[in-house]
Amino acid sequence: MMSLEPKWYSTIFGMIFMVSFGLAALALAILATRFLETEKPLARVVSPDRWHDLGNLLLAFVMFWAYLNFSQFLLIWSENLAEEIPWYLHRIGGGWEWAAIALILFQFGLPFVLLLSRDTKRNSQILATVAGAILFIHWLDVFWMIAPSFYPARFQLHWMDIVAPIGIGGLWLAVFLGYLKARALLPLHDPRFAELLEQAQEA
Repeated sequence: MMSLEPKWYSTIFGMIFMVSFGLAALALAILATRFLETEKPLARVVSPDRWHDLGNLLLAFVMFWAYLNFSQFLLIWSENLAEEIPWYLHRIGGGWEWAAIALILFQFGLPFVLLLSRDTKRNSQILATVAGAILFIHWLDVFWMIAPSFYPARFQLHWMDIVAPIGIGGLWLAVFLGYLKARALLPLHDPRFAELLEQAQEA
């Protein structure tokens, strides 16, 4: 992704990439848990306390994503170097600024406010909705990082930008669900699992 603009460089970009996709993976895990929470044996361990833990972890990733992105923006903008500043200039002009604003609002602002609430984190339906929104906005995050390298002058959205993620994502989801059905959801035969389960239920 950085090679799309070879003159641009950021030492923090790799971490931003990892945290962004880690956030998407956690959101997907929350959605999968919500989908399977009434199925045995997962129903034995999924409780409001576990949802609260997942909500706290999601909040931490949202904050970490925002911190890293703001740090990169602040450093590049304050240095004002000719080889670095165009990366942001391409992404905050020509219509791309609306994508940047949407990321600030829906990848950080709204999830941050919602996940501060204990009730949100302990309600599986609301938490799954927040996770689903984060997973959707993750597509915009990746699109915003890549597409302005090809269309720096103005915002452009090709129909393949929507169809390709749906098609490839659909294939990936089918494989993921196949693996999920073929494997145990919990390590039931682990001799330490029963003890851990009891401790979790007591907590």
